[in-house]
Amino acid sequence: TVVYNVATSRSDVEMIFNTVILLFVNDLDEKLFMSLNVISPEWLEKITSEIVSSFNGDVRMNIQYARANHQFITEQTSKIVQIENKLAEYSNKIKAVDAKQEKMATKFNKKSNAIRTVEVKHEKLKTKVKGLKARHNTNNKKIKTLETKNQGLHKKVEQLESELEDLKAKFLKFLQTV
Repeated sequence: TVVYNVATSRSDVEMIFNTVILLFVNDLDEKLFMSLNVISPEWLEKITSEIVSSFNGDVRMNIQYARANHQFITEQTSKIVQIENKLAEYSNKIKAVDAKQEKMATKFNKKSNAIRTVEVKHEKLKTKVKGLKARHNTNNKKIKTLETKNQGLHKKVEQLESELEDLKAKFLKFLQTV
């Protein structure tokens, strides 16, 4: 059975799977043997004696086979334990990576929300800036209008001052004639 398992298994995983089945069947065989020993020890002794006699007393071969089988089972059990330990290690690493990924996703969501908030504020500021530019343009137009009016008024003031100077001169002439 051991030779067959080694020969037919295509991978370590398949060999381990087959070994587990063999261990189960072997354990089942031992439990059945113990049960038969409790139920009918005389019959079991008779059958065991017949089996030993059919091998002409050459039970040594069976003992060597049993030792080899036991050693193989021990090796396979050790490999199973190593694989289970590796699986547990990888599982813990996966859990750690998942936890880190979850933290990063939370940070990413927070950053995304912060970016959205900044974008909304940016849009509001752009709207305010547009409003301020419009007010600025309106104020510039008013200033230009006022400057134009001011220039017109300044010309009128100069004209009035000129007329006043003329009137003063005329008044002084009038006073000198009088």
